[in-house]
Amino acid sequence: MADSGSGSGRRSGRSVTRLSGMTTARIARERTQVDVDPRSGRASGPNAAKFKSYLGVLVRQHISISIPSWDHVEEADKNLMWQDIQVFNP
Repeated sequence: MADSGSGSGRRSGRSVTRLSGMTTARIARERTQVDVDPRSGRASGPNAAKFKSYLGVLVRQHISISIPSWDHVEEADKNLMWQDIQVFNP
């Protein structure tokens, strides 16, 4: 494969997302509107992708990767994450 000429010899790839803008808004108590389809329960609208990414970050921060499924997550952890999620919709 040809070298890209960057000189470092390493490929650049995807980096870790922390969504600092979302957590900053959460601290400031600013809510981001997310539309949810009542039939499917799926997020839609201009903030849907950001919301889904935020959910992934939230779960990775609070839930161990060794938990086999959502059914095995403790209720206290689910409630903690639900409180964080409610910041999105008024």
